[in-house]
Amino acid sequence: MHDREPLLQTILEQPEADWPRLVYADWLEERGDSHHAELIRTQCELAHRGCRGEWRKSLKVRERELLRRPEFRVRRRP
Repeated sequence: MHDREPLLQTILEQPEADWPRLVYADWLEERGDSHHAELIRTQCELAHRGCRGEWRKSLKVRERELLRRPEFRVRRRP
């Protein structure tokens, strides 16, 4: 699949499901966007109720690290 639009549409149609996001993460990684893919996977894992304790803490740390990357910074209009 070369077009991301069908993947994004599936994510929008199934907002509670992780699998469309994880498929999109795989798609991004195959195209060299590994940080975005990792962020999606990390956030999916954090959304699980069973994600607790030290594992959750380490995922939160990694999420913050990823969100500090330049490609995830929000650009403000002057």
